[in-house]
Order: sequence, then C-alpha cells, then structure tokens
Amino acid sequence: MLLQSFLSFICLGILSRRALADTTYFQSSDYSSGTLGSGPYQTFKSSSSTPSAWNFVVPYNDSTAGQIESGLVFIAPRGTNVNSPGALIYDKSGNLIWDGTHFGQTLTFKVATYKGEPVILLWTGTVAGAGVGFGYDLILNNKYEIIANFTAANLNGSLADFHDIEMTSNDTALITAYQPKTWDLSAFNITDGWLLDSIAQEVDPSTGEAIFTWVASDHVDPDSCYASPGTTGTSADNPWDYFHINAVNKDGAGNYLISSRHCHAIYNVASSGDIIWTLGGHNSTVTMNDGTTFAWQHDVRWHNQETQMSLFDNEGTAWELDSSSSRGLLLDFDASNNSVSLNKQWIPYNVTVSESQGNVGILDSGNTLIGWGQIPYFSEYNADGQFLYVVQFGVGDVQSYRAYHYNWTATPNTRPSVFVETDGSNTTVYTSWNGATEVDTWQLSGSTADSPQLAVPISNTSRSGFETAISVTGTSTNFTYFQVAALNSNKKIIVYSNFTASDGSQQNPAANQTVDSSNSSGSDSPSSGSTQVTVGSRMITFVLVTLRILFTLV
Repeated sequence: MLLQSFLSFICLGILSRRALADTTYFQSSDYSSGTLGSGPYQTFKSSSSTPSAWNFVVPYNDSTAGQIESGLVFIAPRGTNVNSPGALIYDKSGNLIWDGTHFGQTLTFKVATYKGEPVILLWTGTVAGAGVGFGYDLILNNKYEIIANFTAANLNGSLADFHDIEMTSNDTALITAYQPKTWDLSAFNITDGWLLDSIAQEVDPSTGEAIFTWVASDHVDPDSCYASPGTTGTSADNPWDYFHINAVNKDGAGNYLISSRHCHAIYNVASSGDIIWTLGGHNSTVTMNDGTTFAWQHDVRWHNQETQMSLFDNEGTAWELDSSSSRGLLLDFDASNNSVSLNKQWIPYNVTVSESQGNVGILDSGNTLIGWGQIPYFSEYNADGQFLYVVQFGVGDVQSYRAYHYNWTATPNTRPSVFVETDGSNTTVYTSWNGATEVDTWQLSGSTADSPQLAVPISNTSRSGFETAISVTGTSTNFTYFQVAALNSNKKIIVYSNFTASDGSQQNPAANQTVDSSNSSGSDSPSSGSTQVTVGSRMITFVLVTLRILFTLV
C-alpha cells in the first residue's frame, strides 16, 4: 500500500508540473520532451489560477517581433493532462489575462459583437464520447457578466452543441445541435437503427426562439458521406453520426454556409433550407481546382464579401489518415464560374496530422493565427505565410478546439486580489486582477491595525504579467494591512482592492475611495478617483502615521 501511494505521488508529479508565476519557456527541450510534465502549468500567490504554461518552440526575434499583430490570444485547453480545463486569455508573451475555467470545460470561446458592443461567446455543457456537446451558449460583457444564456430551441430536448457560435449583424446567433432519432439502417445490417442528426439553427439570444432550423438528414443522404456506422447506430445512446456539423456562417444574401466533417463537404443553403451548391465530398457541384480538396475539415468561414473561404483541413481522423499533414487553407471562390482555386495554404511547424478540431483566423493585418486543434500548438504567420512564432501549450493529452486572436478590453466587476507574504523582516505583496486589460501601474498603500481603512501611500510599481510582486521595505513593513489601487495608462485609478493582512484577514476599502467610472474605459468598477487627488489628500495622513510608527519603534 505504501509503495502504491508512493508511485501514485511520483506519477502525479510527472503528469503535471507546476511552474512559477508568469513563467514562459523558450525552445525548452525539457518542456517538449515531457520532463516538465505532460501539462506544465503556472501557479500564483494571489490567485488560485493554474493556466497552461507556454513553450515558444519557434520564438519571435528582432526581425519578426515587429510583424506580430498586437492583441490577445484566446484558447481553452482541455484533456486529461490539463490541470484546470476551460477558457483562458493570454497576452502574446504567454502571461495570463483572464481565467474563465470556473465555467468549466469549453470548446467554443471567442469574441463577437452583440447589440453594438464587444462580447465573449462561450459554450458550457457536457461533452459526449461521440465528440458532440449538449449545453448552453453564454454571452459575456466586458465585465465578464452573463448577459444572455440560450440553447437550441424546439428540438425535443436537444441542447446547443459546442462546435460553433456565430453572431449575425442582426444580433442573432448561429449555433449547432445534435439530435438522436430512429433511422432505417438495414442496409448496414443494423436493426432498430439510430442516427445522430446534425442541426443548424439561427436563434434570438434575447428570447431563445429559433428563427431558422436546418436538419441535415432532410437534405443530405447518409450514403453520401465517409464515416460508416461501424459499431454505432444501434441505440439512442449509440447513434450513427453520419454528417457531423461543425461550422455555420451566414452571408449577405441570407444564405447559410454549413460544414460537414464526415461528408468532407461544405453546403451553401438557402433560407428555404434547399442546398444551392456543394463544395467537396462525393457530389461536389463546385469545380475544385488543383490543391483545393480537403477532408475531415473544421472552421469554414467566408471572407471578402464571399469571394474567399478559409478552413482548417484536418486530412485525417482517429480511424483514417488521408495525408501526411493537416493544413490551413484560403480558397478563392469564383461565383460566376462556380469554382474554387487555391490562394494560400499554411503547414504546421511539426508537419503532422491533427485528427480533430483546429481553426484558421485571418487577422486585420493580413497575418493568420492557426490553432492546431488536437495537437497543442498554435502559430502566427505573416501575410507571406512565414512563421512569426509557434507556441506549444502541452505535451500529453492537451488540446484546444480553436485558438483565436482578438483586441479585447475589459474591466472586471471584481476587486484585485492581494496576498501578503512576510518572511522575517521581509514583506512582499502579490497582486493580480483576473480579466483586467487596462492596468498599467499598481499603487501600494498600507494601514495600521488601529486605522485599517486609513491608507498611506507606499510606492507605485509597473504591472508585470498577471501577478505583480511588490517588495515592502523600511518602516512600511510595520503596516498591518496593505491595499493596491489599479492605475491605467493615464495614471487614473480604476479600482481599489480590499485591505489585506498577512494572516489573510481583510477590510473593505474606505468610504471615500471612489473614482469616476470613466476612468475604467466606460464600465463601472467596484470603486473608483484620480491618482493626484488620492495621493494629495492623504499626504498629511501619511506623515502622521509614519511618525506614529517611528515613535513606537523608539
């Protein structure tokens, strides 16, 4: 029993290894080989977050750094070797910005526009063994508050699937869903057959009502696809997923672009539900020129007024490999000649097949960010298709359905977290504010046990990564409580933290610690003021309290 416990302890240490706060690796062979564990992650003093740690297998350098598009990276690591599966936002140096893992494992996690404002779309629910989901789609504002919660409608209890959420210009949502139903599968020697049907819906998030519903089996014959039933199709719990919908778009004419992974096809569907044309698969009605064929694809998107189409060409699945490598594709669509031609392709750094998931994100600068799905990598390319950097975020069973780049600005409705660590005569204050994008500087103040809400300014420290460590020196170490104020780039205070002592006890901010909400990029904060006013009004207090401390020491 002791030996078993010891081995379990050793194995746990191998499977996942902690890294220090805001740790990023560069061309680390220990990381890539698994010496640091199958899913290295970061830990912090002021936060319980344990985000996946990055390894730049191809780092950016002096010649490529200037070509990287500024912004944030959205991924949602999951798998048995991920310490905390779920939504994560990072800066492009690998520092955590927001930990959304409290929503649980997710796959679709992206930014969109809803009612004229930037929002986050996030799916939450249960992932079935067949690789489909049953859950709810959430819309979060820039305070990370849920402003809409909806799912598939009128599908006899079937819920929203994780494969896609897209907002339209009319503030409706395009979603996917799956529904088991009985089906004649006698041709496959299956009696009492069951089909897992694919459904695309357009839903109004404000009412939950379905505006459009498209059912794959009403329009696409199961015989026209590439995934045979195998051992599936025998019951409601084991239905045959013949179509496997994984993306839906809507064009300016009101038609829907629907991707079927198992049919190797993309369907342009009219608002009536009729198929206008089919690209790929056994029965393509669009002429496919050299280099445009694809298989088991994901993330099909229109671009440039429906003259171009991007997609992630997996070229394989768990039971079949059709090429030596997956790739990102950009196709030119010629509507007049009903044909597609190859504009550009992106090959992964490690030239391998990602058997599931993946996406292609074409950025405003012309760069492209590609998430490699089941393979725990993402990479950014310049407009010429050259690597700018390649990031690895795990080694073992670690994956992210997609990886996105966005310019995202947020001010959470929470307060910054503070952890005070005292070691003899040394005191260090650690602070972080989950999800905040506008913090430039941390202003540290202290207070006494007698006057815990009487803040005395100590120092200003530039924000450094997700968690900033602030050393406290001299007589300031005699304060019982410490508080931080977050300052933006204009040196205006956005928010105050609670007063926190080394034993973890806390006091609320003082009643006069308020600021103009305009300081926080237009969103209300728990408390807000101007740096100059705050510091100026407390200089007398600072002198008096400091003298009191000195007198006590004497």
